[in-house]
Amino acid sequence: MQQHYFNLLILGLTDYLISENFGRCTVFAFLNGSFVRAIERRLRELRPSPQRQSHRCALAVYSQERSTRHHVLPPLEHVSERIDVECGVLYVTEVENFPLLDGFFFMELNPMTLVGLRMAAASAHHTTASTARQFTEYLAEYFNGWEESSRDMSWEVIYVQHADSTPMNDWQGCDVVNSDNVSGSDNNEIAAFWKEKVRQYQVSI
Repeated sequence: MQQHYFNLLILGLTDYLISENFGRCTVFAFLNGSFVRAIERRLRELRPSPQRQSHRCALAVYSQERSTRHHVLPPLEHVSERIDVECGVLYVTEVENFPLLDGFFFMELNPMTLVGLRMAAASAHHTTASTARQFTEYLAEYFNGWEESSRDMSWEVIYVQHADSTPMNDWQGCDVVNSDNVSGSDNNEIAAFWKEKVRQYQVSI
């Protein structure tokens, strides 16, 4: 094979591997201080309305509080005991199709802040109340005293997109979908929490 075609083959394979592993690799990149410092000024806030007061991302303001190690959360059937919530730890999961987020970490601020990471290819990535509820149910199974510790917790979600993707410019909503497992009032409460309490940010890399 001629060198030119060999180089093209290698470039093609590299692009494929980057595309296939973009999400996983990017989540772990948040453990790297240089990466966090590089993106902190590029984080754009997404607001549900112009009237909502602007709020800087906790990771941008307190980048020194970033995660420095990771912890893999197993499928629930393999959880033998709950663990304590730790700040400075990037939590990822082995659960296939884990709801809502691809990874998350906690920052020891006032109030404590959960920063979620979501890899997104499309220009919109809305969620549902049932998905958000399922996420909190998982965390209640993983962490000691989750209901109490999460009561006053602040939430932020960072949507991470490849530079070639159409960037998100709008608030990502939480839709109310009728479900046999969740009452309508619970769904509405979750959707209201999402709109009123969850801060959202977008960054392209």
